[in-house]
Amino acid sequence: MEYALTLHQQIEFSSPDTGLFVPVFQKGNDPIDAIDHMMSFLTAVVTSRYLATNNQLRNSSNPRQQATINNGRVTIQPIQ
Repeated sequence: MEYALTLHQQIEFSSPDTGLFVPVFQKGNDPIDAIDHMMSFLTAVVTSRYLATNNQLRNSSNPRQQATINNGRVTIQPIQ
């Protein structure tokens, strides 16, 4: 009998698992400040994982040419 009561209490008080997180702000909290902190954190994480490079090689739409990006300038070179 005691086991059934415990099981019933777990079902009665369990919260739905929706996977949705909704932040709750208290009076006096600044939501914009919280968003700024989150964006700063995410920027730091992305910057630390993906280092910025000045030279990148990309494929152009023409398979006989190669586009090179160097400091914001695009140079197209034929492939031989």
